[in-house]
Amino acid sequence: MEIRLPLSLSGKNINSCAISQITCVEVLSFDFENEDERAEVKAFLECLDIFDTNKAIAIQCLKNRKKRKSKIPDNLIASTAQVNNLTLVTRNTDDFKNLDMNIINIFENCEIR
Repeated sequence: MEIRLPLSLSGKNINSCAISQITCVEVLSFDFENEDERAEVKAFLECLDIFDTNKAIAIQCLKNRKKRKSKIPDNLIASTAQVNNLTLVTRNTDDFKNLDMNIINIFENCEIR
């Protein structure tokens, strides 16, 4: 599988990207075609800052829960972005509607082979 990321997430901008620990676990739980593919994805993830859950994120989860009843992992991912003033990059923008945050779907204009 080859994924071509938009220029906004490739090259020099990769150093300003981060991921929640929850997302990291979700991604590494995928069924990869082979171990080389898994290793390539793992190497990419290791280039990113990885945010663990903390008290501020937990409090934000509770606030979000009052606005939208979402799955706990999605809520933790959203809360991680909110607490750290990050833009959430996701293919599933509907999962994060009605939350006070910046969200973009980079896959709308992306070629996946």
